[in-house]
Amino acid sequence: MDELLYEISAKPQHRAYQLSSGTTEFATSLGGFYQAQDLATTGTEALAERLLRIELQTDAKYGHLNPTGTHIRKGSFLQYMYQENSRYHYLGVKVDHHAFIDEQDLRKRIGLGQTQKLFKACRVTFDVNGAPEETLVFDTNTRPSVYWWRDFWELKELRSDRHNTETAIRGVIKCLNAIKKTAPTDYTHLRNAAITAFKQAGALDFTVFVDGIFTNYQPVEQSLAQSLPKVVEKIRQLPTTSKFDVQFTLVPEAVPFRRMNVAVSEEISLSYNEDVANLDDKIWSSKTRDGRDVVVIRATEAADRFKFKPWT
Repeated sequence: MDELLYEISAKPQHRAYQLSSGTTEFATSLGGFYQAQDLATTGTEALAERLLRIELQTDAKYGHLNPTGTHIRKGSFLQYMYQENSRYHYLGVKVDHHAFIDEQDLRKRIGLGQTQKLFKACRVTFDVNGAPEETLVFDTNTRPSVYWWRDFWELKELRSDRHNTETAIRGVIKCLNAIKKTAPTDYTHLRNAAITAFKQAGALDFTVFVDGIFTNYQPVEQSLAQSLPKVVEKIRQLPTTSKFDVQFTLVPEAVPFRRMNVAVSEEISLSYNEDVANLDDKIWSSKTRDGRDVVVIRATEAADRFKFKPWT
């Protein structure tokens, strides 16, 4: 139990849900579990049978899409009631089966190991009156399995994908504003990279996003090497501070940043889309041989609209 709780607390991949109704089988079972301060055998068995039934139905419907002929990973379903920080919690987890050799007959068998690899979970926290206060679903898939949260647990999403997309990217850009004046080159690069990532279709794991763009970034401005880790940590905490889910499906049209306008002089402004792939290869700064600062634009289509001058 302690190992499972530790693994769940260490897992950033989760999404908040709520019960779709107070009369579902799961909601009714939760009420009984809390009243008894324990897991009633009939309730736990009913949920286990329900999960098996839904998994078989899901496999029959989607199993042909997998080369192995199965859609659902095999494992054991474990249920717990426990108290932590003066609150009661219900925990239902799906853990991997382990292959091992039986010492008695040297046959290969499959079952639970001493350490379990958790790949799906649902944790419900009760308030002081016994009502479900928070429901979190954990899933190692980038996109939580619909059969798990909707069909089995009968939950509904607490926050929409549109809300998650807009709130998350607004929070990221707000954090990056802290380096806008001290490291403008890094700000431009990181801002464009973040917005580009959010304008893609598909599922997003915010933790993976942060690691991929920020964690190993090498700043152009040397002084940023000292302050960037604090900015990255602030970004990493955004799901909690700004209240959005760690895992969600991106809604590109919900990203409110579309064009960047940069004043390069009192007379000229540069405008470009906010999701330019490989921006550094298309717009960059340089110096002429006589020391003048210039902004260079790789322009294969519009170069003939301006007077040609050799590099001096």
